[in-house]
Amino acid sequence: MKKLILLFLLISLFSFVEAKRKNYPSFSCCSSNCNCSCSSGRCSSNCCSSNCCSSNCCSSNCCRLSTQKKDENVDAKKDVDIRESIREAYGKVAEEEGSCCGQGLSCCVGGCCGGGVDLSKYLGYTEEELDAIPEANLGLGCGHPVSLGELKKGYTVLDLGSGAGIDCFIAAKKVGPEGKVIGVDMTPAMLKKARTNAEQYGFENVEFRFGYIEDLPVSKSSIDVIISNCVINLSTDKFKVFQEAYRVLKPGGKMFVSDVVLLGELTPEQKKDTNLICACIGGALLKEDYTAKLEKAGFEIEIIDEDKEICKTWFGHNKLPISSLKFVAHKPTS
Repeated sequence: MKKLILLFLLISLFSFVEAKRKNYPSFSCCSSNCNCSCSSGRCSSNCCSSNCCSSNCCSSNCCRLSTQKKDENVDAKKDVDIRESIREAYGKVAEEEGSCCGQGLSCCVGGCCGGGVDLSKYLGYTEEELDAIPEANLGLGCGHPVSLGELKKGYTVLDLGSGAGIDCFIAAKKVGPEGKVIGVDMTPAMLKKARTNAEQYGFENVEFRFGYIEDLPVSKSSIDVIISNCVINLSTDKFKVFQEAYRVLKPGGKMFVSDVVLLGELTPEQKKDTNLICACIGGALLKEDYTAKLEKAGFEIEIIDEDKEICKTWFGHNKLPISSLKFVAHKPTS
């Protein structure tokens, strides 16, 4: 009987050790003085940070877990820094009455530095639209998203990155008093300017909300049409933006967008350049990556137009591989 009990205990112990071996990687690959151990899914710091372990050991799951958190923290801080740089740059544009000179923004060539109206006309805005609320036109767009599709009376429209509100006010006239337009922006100075414009010109069917386009302050399936003008490229998580857009759109809803995409790779230095990021270029995606993320989020894409001369229009040269993509993204009815 005692032998049976002993045998049972030995089998149980063996099973337990085997289970632990499968769940946590073996560190026999490390030298004896490495002091490498693993418990509760974590490696000792000596194991993961030192060079005494072989590649097999240091590439195992629990070592990755201990370094992954550090990488995530670094990425999160980087995203916050980029967001704050963008907020600061566009806040200055709003506070300086539309003058984007010296802010590193794209409109500084042919844009709001003496040519804001001309640039806006080039992008498709009519004189009537620009004259109606001149304070709302800061020359920061790369297209005319409202013109990409029909906005019917009674629609609820959402503008991602609404700025001083020009696209919201144009949309508000199209949906009528029975409709509603919601603008979302993360820059307090822009929101203040947009709200002042709405009050001054009597737009009672327009509301401006503080928020991030990656985490919209909008209810699920409550929006008929989303519009956005040269803003999504500024986000560090564009797939999350598309997921949020899909969430808030009603089944069968549409998204009318003008945005900057890349036609070729930027250099590592260009991707890190804060001025280029704020100018809608440094953080832009390759065209095929951009559309792939849209499709992954569930959208069906219809490209309306593509302006490959936008770099020359903005900067006076074609040295940057960018284009302004105009498209409609459809959310299926089911």
